[in-house]
Amino acid sequence: MRQSIIKMVTLTIGSFGLLLLLIAPHLCHAQADFPNKVVKVISPFPAAAFTDGIARVYLKELQDRLGQPFILDYKPGASTNIGASFVSSAPPDGYTLFISTLASHALNKWSYKNLNYDIEKMTNVGMMGVNAFYVVVKADSPYKNLQDLIRAAKEGPTGLTFGSHGNGGANHLITELFREQTGISKLLHVPYKGGESHIDLMSGRIDFMIDGAAINHVNSGKLRALATAYPKRWPTQPQIPTTTELGYPDVTIATFFGLSAPPNTPVAILEKLNKTMREIAKDPEVEKKLLAISVMPIPMTRQETDTFIKQQSDKWRPVLKTLNIAFE
Repeated sequence: MRQSIIKMVTLTIGSFGLLLLLIAPHLCHAQADFPNKVVKVISPFPAAAFTDGIARVYLKELQDRLGQPFILDYKPGASTNIGASFVSSAPPDGYTLFISTLASHALNKWSYKNLNYDIEKMTNVGMMGVNAFYVVVKADSPYKNLQDLIRAAKEGPTGLTFGSHGNGGANHLITELFREQTGISKLLHVPYKGGESHIDLMSGRIDFMIDGAAINHVNSGKLRALATAYPKRWPTQPQIPTTTELGYPDVTIATFFGLSAPPNTPVAILEKLNKTMREIAKDPEVEKKLLAISVMPIPMTRQETDTFIKQQSDKWRPVLKTLNIAFE
């Protein structure tokens, strides 16, 4: 009886091993052949958001270099959580990717009490670039510099109003940090769902914002930038002083845009995508296009991307705890 069981187990193991030998070449070929169909890239923001600019530059380059369409698919809402949740449970075959951001990968896990996905299990593919945030007011605002704005916020009877692209997003949280670091007690947060915040800022319905996409309106003369909330002066805006230079070194933010994939995506696919992304980031023409929309391309390996995102997450965890910001 015992010998029969051993024989049966041996035959079963042998059959399984033979099956693996038969399947393995096809799996390897499928990975080597990647991509052989359309790749969907999920954006956690609405169409025409700032993210579209950098995404379209990279997706066209990926399409041209890898020979298959890379298309944007929008799943906005809940400060990137809807899109991230969707991709976290997608098939791990490389055909569903996610535009990773500071909110999705470094803020939400500390600011949301209940997430239905684990961002730590998502796989970082690589980095597309970073952009700077600016403290901006309308073009004819009485606030000529950062100190004017801070003084008005402290001394005015009702404080000032600031806009953001939603509760818990990057520009909301950096402004809360600005409030805490400058000792301002009265600020009224006005969250928006999209670009309406810029319209209201230009018309004077809100007093200021700390935002990245607003630089386009600064360039057109409709808004005025008082400071750059980035560790150093931005290459295309060298005339704008940094918050560090103006006495607030902790009021900085490095918003990033990368690509990530569902958990357990094969390494061969990830490496192929990462290698192509690094080639794109080093292309002078790509750099020119991205700097024109205030994005600095950054070529990073997958390991370097992991480290960079962890550094951002580690920076914001104590900030969110100190500010006591939490969302359901």
